[in-house]
Amino acid sequence: MHEEVVLAKQRSGWPVKQTLLALGIAPRSYYRWRKERSWERAAAPKPVPPYEATAEEKKIVLDYARRHPAVRHRELAWRMVDAGVVCLSPSTVYRILRENSLVCPWRRRTKRYRSVWEKASRPDQRWATDLMYVQVLGTTYYLISFLDEYSRMIVHWELLRSMDGRSVSLAAQAAIESLRRHQGGRLDAPPEIRSDNGSGFVSLEFRSVLRENGLGHHRIKPHCPEENGLIERAYRTLREELDGETVTNYWQAQDALAKVIRRYNQERLHSALGYLRPIDYYRGDPERLQAERRVKLAEARYRRRDENLKLRQPTLPCPDQAGVT
Repeated sequence: MHEEVVLAKQRSGWPVKQTLLALGIAPRSYYRWRKERSWERAAAPKPVPPYEATAEEKKIVLDYARRHPAVRHRELAWRMVDAGVVCLSPSTVYRILRENSLVCPWRRRTKRYRSVWEKASRPDQRWATDLMYVQVLGTTYYLISFLDEYSRMIVHWELLRSMDGRSVSLAAQAAIESLRRHQGGRLDAPPEIRSDNGSGFVSLEFRSVLRENGLGHHRIKPHCPEENGLIERAYRTLREELDGETVTNYWQAQDALAKVIRRYNQERLHSALGYLRPIDYYRGDPERLQAERRVKLAEARYRRRDENLKLRQPTLPCPDQAGVT
């Protein structure tokens, strides 16, 4: 409306009142409209939320994400917190990446969660074991692993040339001996072994090793691999990592597996463990590590508030955050 009045006034050379009369616009309505428009133009911009990520933090997140394109946003956030790069929650990191088209839209999927009675409550309470085929230039080898279900730690593994009962039982004995050495030569509260019904796991040799060492044995139902899903999922991760390795013989395959499993146990952040490493849960103090993360996030929010509010007088240092939940 304002543009029409100005244009008519310029063309006719009439005053505003005569222009409004010719256009059939009430002066009261016109001046009220101008007042409202001027009020909107004079309105102060919306204040920045006090805990909004700063421009520098957003740039750091984008640079870090571009250097690690294979890492998802949750693991990316906790890696940056642990390394002291920037302290932002996973949801904030996701929003920054989404605004810059660096993440795909999230698609909901159904997931089966294990019941409480199915979960291990401490390290070395239950070990899952299984065999995975490893092809090397037409030759098939067999990876056997023993995975602690509480920490997702692969406590022992071997690359076997055969999957018979003798080979499987020797690997089980070696895994038990490694646990006995850690416990000072004795075996307190031996773990239960969960396996499928493969020929090596139902063999007399394997059952004899477990019985002599006082270990229980739980075999899953036939044709139900989801009951042993933890080690099945771990093997999927190992296989994906092995795709980038070049192996031409047994010894190269063993070295490649050693590197991949070392990364799985000691470097890779596991989503089921709150994005901590399996070794942190197996022989560490996960509650202390989670508390340290919460303190870092709280301190970063405290500093971010001062910067976003442009306070002339900085507030006092962040109080003790030991009790942050």
